[in-house]
Amino acid sequence: MNSSAHFLRHTMAFRTVAVVLTALALALGLTACGGSPQVEGTYTGSAGTTMLVLKDDGSALYSQQKRAGLETGAGTWSVDDDVLSVSVDSLSYEIFANTDRFDGTLLFESDDSSWNDEIYTLQE
Repeated sequence: MNSSAHFLRHTMAFRTVAVVLTALALALGLTACGGSPQVEGTYTGSAGTTMLVLKDDGSALYSQQKRAGLETGAGTWSVDDDVLSVSVDSLSYEIFANTDRFDGTLLFESDDSSWNDEIYTLQE
């Protein structure tokens, strides 16, 4: 094999390895910086009377069993800086949860005094 062919083959191999490593580094970087965890799904509240559905299109459904019957509401949700915010029409206030250590549970809180902080667990 002549030295030109040998050099060309090694150059091509080096370029291939460089491209693969660059793609891998970018993919890992995007995963690490991917932002918020996937929180979409159906959650049940620890009090046993509430359910929250977070859909992948940003819509939300909320239901609460009360003495007078089932109260339901629809609205939206979003995550910004590791804070999940939910706004539904059956609640006159926003509820929020921190997602930075998401493990399938979310502690929902509100600035409104009528809300009782509650842990919601993702159903599988």
